[in-house]
Amino acid sequence: MKMNRKTLELLLVNYQNINNGIHKNCAEKQKFVRLIKEVEEKLKSLPRDVIYPDGMTAMEYAHKLAKDANERL
Repeated sequence: MKMNRKTLELLLVNYQNINNGIHKNCAEKQKFVRLIKEVEEKLKSLPRDVIYPDGMTAMEYAHKLAKDANERL
């Protein structure tokens, strides 16, 4: 199953909360330690999501920056 960065970040937080709620070391706690490690590795391998203002695409944002720069001259 392919998940996006935001979904993986939320999953990681939930796994960490569950793991922190288990007070004694047992098979269930070890399962969450493994899941946390797997999700962290997946997050490291994904590229960062770039979010531009007002839902613009990269090209639209580049045009806006160029226009703003030209207006200052």
